[in-house]
Amino acid sequence: MASIFDILLYNVVAFLAVLTLIVAVHEAGHYMVARWCRVRVLAFSIGFGPELFGWTGRNGTRFKISALPLGGYVRMAGGLTTGTAEAESAADEGFPNRPIWQRALIIFAGPLANFIYAFLLLLGMGLALDRAVRPAKVGDFTENSAAAATELRPGDDILAVDGRRAETFRDLSRFMALHTGGPMTLTAERDGRRFDVTLVPTESMIDTASGPVRVFRLGIIAPDEFEVVSYGPIDAAGNALRTQVEITGMVFSGLGQVITGRRPVSELEGPVGISQHVAEASRSGLLQILQLMIFLNMIIGLMNLLPIPVLDGGHLVFLLYEAVFRRPLPARVMEVALIIGLGLILTQFVYVTVQDLMPQQAPIPGWVLR
Repeated sequence: MASIFDILLYNVVAFLAVLTLIVAVHEAGHYMVARWCRVRVLAFSIGFGPELFGWTGRNGTRFKISALPLGGYVRMAGGLTTGTAEAESAADEGFPNRPIWQRALIIFAGPLANFIYAFLLLLGMGLALDRAVRPAKVGDFTENSAAAATELRPGDDILAVDGRRAETFRDLSRFMALHTGGPMTLTAERDGRRFDVTLVPTESMIDTASGPVRVFRLGIIAPDEFEVVSYGPIDAAGNALRTQVEITGMVFSGLGQVITGRRPVSELEGPVGISQHVAEASRSGLLQILQLMIFLNMIIGLMNLLPIPVLDGGHLVFLLYEAVFRRPLPARVMEVALIIGLGLILTQFVYVTVQDLMPQQAPIPGWVLR
């Protein structure tokens, strides 16, 4: 069993350090664009609740660390709603009194900052490190595996999985991460001849840092061969963008599986579970921490763009309504929507936290569905 010191260092300190940095990046996006648009920022807070410590900048912004370290906010003059006394008193320096395109840019800047930060981390890794790539090829089979019972043989190239092109063995793992059961079709090539095989992956449970997780396996072992790839600036940037597109696809595919019922809502993970993965990455080394930070930045950026009131995506929907109908959403409607949105977020937070504390469930790292 881990010691109290080990838990505090890796599960608490490391988790809060990673989360604080990601939240700071997100809120810095809002802050910098707000200042660029000449909006007065009253407070820049990491965390919610009572202030623990802080300082006031030359422009009057109160920068602070607050007691509840699960998020943050930027409070701008005039609030977020047009037509209120607060908005009118803020005049041109107030957020509600800026043009719609500026308000939309300020709101979008938070998620965008997370995407840019993830891109820069990927770019830096691509420039500083060589990448070892294993080809999408059959190295061998696990015993009694689904793939071993097909026409596939060691040395065969895997070209596609259910019509999706596979270039590396990592692609096979990525496709399997989103599989929810049932047959799959693999397109393979041997000696210039292409052929398809259909198989049903084997379902099993594996232990992870936060509990058992359901997985599906083809039973194909990676080949021993690999290619070392070195990137120049342009190739590194291209690889970074491709990786971000892959993560985005995985996130929304997973959400789609939950919405359509192909995966239970219980296969979600919240702060407690994520802290387990931060702890695991912290013990493994800097590279694993950077990879997790890339993933979490993408997750936070994408989740904030969901059209749920309270989140950035919900505020963008309000602004879209104002742009289309040439008038803001009625204050009462917006107030009710924000209350509903807050209720949804708090309910989800409590639910996933309970799931994290129940090891018999199958939580998914970073709210991405396997």
